[in-house]
Amino acid sequence: MKILSLNCQRGHQSTLEKFLRETLENNTYDFLLLQEVDTKVLAYLQNSSYKLLRLLNYEVGIESELCIAYRNNFDLLDKGLQSFSSMRNDPWHGFKHPSFGFLWGEFRMGGEIVRLGSIHLHSGVDQRARMAELQKAREILLENSSRSTIIAGDFNAGFPGEAARFAHLLAPEFAWITRNSAPTLDSRYSENVPHLPNRIAAFLRVFNLAIKLRTDHVFMDADTARKSNITCLVLADRVSDHNPVELSYVLA
Repeated sequence: MKILSLNCQRGHQSTLEKFLRETLENNTYDFLLLQEVDTKVLAYLQNSSYKLLRLLNYEVGIESELCIAYRNNFDLLDKGLQSFSSMRNDPWHGFKHPSFGFLWGEFRMGGEIVRLGSIHLHSGVDQRARMAELQKAREILLENSSRSTIIAGDFNAGFPGEAARFAHLLAPEFAWITRNSAPTLDSRYSENVPHLPNRIAAFLRVFNLAIKLRTDHVFMDADTARKSNITCLVLADRVSDHNPVELSYVLA
């Protein structure tokens, strides 16, 4: 199986369209686990060889910006969305973040059933919010732990040791596949919006300085990870402020 995970940054980088269209046209991946997919990015994902899984974010009344693209010969057996929009209100007028949440689906691939999830945890300085969100995702996954499971996405793990704390929370049921991966976020390409991390990034960009962080991660159920030959790469393509993460695995 071959999977791509990417925060699409709502198409902020002009190179994203060509990358996504060519990726789908070449049938490179079985699944694409995507975050920050708005209507602009959704247009780039239209391809007759793939179907798209998106669900309504009931807390904000609009479609979630999480998306799973999957080959159209796979059968979608079950699906769900856990919104994180209300788990931490922005101090500024109590704004709810529509992009954060956890989208999952169960798919039949021939005789095999797998569960895939795209996750996007809160950004910013509040580590407690991210831990609470991931705990909620873990509870959902453990309701049916018999499936081969992969979850990937933007964990916004910006503080030292934060990704390791995520891995500890998900253990022992899930293995941390990106433990030794390279950084995925380059702050030089982040939008200049009125949030502290983005403003810091914009200030550093004036001096051609960047913060590079390992914010994007992949976890796999421990049993499948133990039985598989796994390759996990951070791709060099500059199509977002995040690099795409590629996961390939075959049962040994």
